[in-house]
Amino acid sequence: MLFNIFTVLGGSVAFAIATANQTRLPLCCDALESIAELRGKVYLSGSDAYADRIDTYFSKSAALEPWCMVLPSTTEDVSLIIKALVANECPFGVRSGGHSSHPLSNSVEKGITVDFGHMNATTWNSEKGLVSIQPGSRWQDVYDVLTPHGITVAGGRVGSVGVGGLLSGGGISFFAASHGWACDNIANYEVVLADGSIVYANAQDNPDLWQALKGASANLGLVTRFDMLPIELLGPSEGTIWGGNLIFGPASGNDLIGALVQFTDNVHKDENSSVSVSFSYQPKLAGGMVGLVSIENTLALSKPPAFDGFYGIGAPLNDTTRVDTMSALSRELSEGQPTGFRNMFITASFKNDPRPMKYALDKINKFNAELEEITQTLNANFTTVYTVQPVTKSIVEKSIAKGGNVMGLDRYLGDGNGILFLLIVSTDDAEVERLAMPKAQALVRDVEAYAEKLGLGREWKYLNYAHGSQDAIATVGEEALGKLQAASAKYDPSRAFQRLRTSGFKIPQDE
Repeated sequence: MLFNIFTVLGGSVAFAIATANQTRLPLCCDALESIAELRGKVYLSGSDAYADRIDTYFSKSAALEPWCMVLPSTTEDVSLIIKALVANECPFGVRSGGHSSHPLSNSVEKGITVDFGHMNATTWNSEKGLVSIQPGSRWQDVYDVLTPHGITVAGGRVGSVGVGGLLSGGGISFFAASHGWACDNIANYEVVLADGSIVYANAQDNPDLWQALKGASANLGLVTRFDMLPIELLGPSEGTIWGGNLIFGPASGNDLIGALVQFTDNVHKDENSSVSVSFSYQPKLAGGMVGLVSIENTLALSKPPAFDGFYGIGAPLNDTTRVDTMSALSRELSEGQPTGFRNMFITASFKNDPRPMKYALDKINKFNAELEEITQTLNANFTTVYTVQPVTKSIVEKSIAKGGNVMGLDRYLGDGNGILFLLIVSTDDAEVERLAMPKAQALVRDVEAYAEKLGLGREWKYLNYAHGSQDAIATVGEEALGKLQAASAKYDPSRAFQRLRTSGFKIPQDE
């Protein structure tokens, strides 16, 4: 009887919510369309413009279809948009470059997507010594603008990644060890708060908001401009660094892991070099998983000693390293991430030790075999990529020196260097995604449990790699979480970004 009553009440509540949402659907989109400055910038479902934007998402899993989209072109547009959304209690999501992978990461279904795609300019102000970047830019476009000036910024390594999402979640760059997280290199934010006010956050003005925005995701406001510190490139020709990819055969796994451990423990000796190691599996590619090592030196030094461990493994199957521009290298990495697939990203972290990585390698081999059986039955395709990369004391120390952030890694400073783990599963079939997702989640939990058993575990989850089922912000620790909660209470007292924003990760609230 209790079950029946609960079911009836639950159904009534669900019906009431659904009815309310359907009532708001025309109200919210109409409210935006009625604003003169936004006419032509609201894309309704069924229109060609709407369909074209859906097609630009990196992951089909994330490409939800909202009631409508609104694409601002100015900061004043954003102010008008957020005031209209809050006044009408409209649920909304936020998109910058659209590179996130899971549902509700950068769009919504029952609500409105604020799409920054038309705010995509990059400007170098040599007098102020700042690079101003709008949130809808992609890093490829940023580097294309900056390369002729012989400068760059601590931005994304993959050119197709969006600026707003990467910077709001932290951001790993080629300059991580020398300059900290990408967000630590933001000198000033232009941000629109929930009441529509346009404020600036930097070390002098609203410094608590400045620090909280570094890793907070879209929890405190809508950032409309990032003013970043420039980095001069000192390569032999204008705007160049050294880097590329080394590709190794399937038998190289343990050797690559050993070389990564060695690099991570010695990165303080060469903070201008960076690396990530990936193991990629494609069923149609004979021979098993391929090892791919992405290496870079931002001083444009070819084959510096930091990479001796990798070159010591033996001759790679392919070596694309060269002195080239940031634009060219980021474009090469983009080519390894094609669009149009259903993508699953799941992350973990642990101390720098080869055992969890080797354990994961064994588990992923078995996982690949299971997925191959599933996809053969469904006549579908899939690939997996297992990536590990350093999260070092050097990165955290640079972050602290630049004012700190709310990512929570400073609590591990005395605990040694760490490894950031990412599992990516891509498929062209929704049923494969449904069947693979719980298996992938179980695999990552298994790796975490193994690391914990060895005393190597860390609860921290990198927000930009986390799946929607992983509560990334809850892992930043008590101190960082306290700063986020305080900033939210001060700058968003109506809790609009916690109540109405239904995309992305939320700030856990005190009970």
